Amino acid sequence: MRLRKGISPIIATVLLILIAIATGIVIYAFAAGWVGTRFSEATGPQAILVVENAYYDSTNQQFVLFVRNDGAGQANINRVYITCPNGTITKLDITSNPIEPGDVGKIVVNTKVETGKTYTIKLISSDGAEVTVRVRA
Repeated sequence: MRLRKGISPIIATVLLILIAIATGIVIYAFAAGWVGTRFSEATGPQAILVVENAYYDSTNQQFVLFVRNDGAGQANINRVYITCPNGTITKLDITSNPIEPGDVGKIVVNTKVETGKTYTIKLISSDGAEVTVRVRA
């Protein structure tokens, strides 16, 4: 009978310890990334916009929109996109008064359009919240 020589018990123990440490580091890195993304602050819109009423005032050549903020943060409408019936889009940068949570604000968009046609108006706030409404001029 022939005896085989194996790895020394001390070297085997050291190898097992190194494997356990490497596995622990990998698990820690995964868990730290997973937990970090779960508890980070929200980065999405804090305002939730709802159009209560909208019409076109042909006398003053302007769209008038009454917008309610149902969100938790203040809404500052700063961009308006108007889509014409033929598909062309007009971008307007505007400045509105801040709309506090639960309040209704009046947004006035001065622009000349053809009466009798329906336009799609998209309002966007500074935090990225948006609302779209169709208005017949």
